[in-house]
Amino acid sequence: MTTELGGRPSKGERKFLATRAPLALATEAQARADELGLSVNDYLSLLLAHDLGLPEFAPKPKDPTRLELPIPAA
Repeated sequence: MTTELGGRPSKGERKFLATRAPLALATEAQARADELGLSVNDYLSLLLAHDLGLPEFAPKPKDPTRLELPIPAA
């Protein structure tokens, strides 16, 4: 789903949260996010949503039927 101008739809109102995780934990989180096709931010949001019993706020995985087009750097 895209917006009228072709960009991705808004994820709604959000607030910045930050943490400094131990290197081993951060590495594993990045690897798992990659497996799921999510950013680390979306992966951590997914974990929070499920842990807090608010699955409606969990990010949706990317649609595997949609391909990302390579855009050359300027």
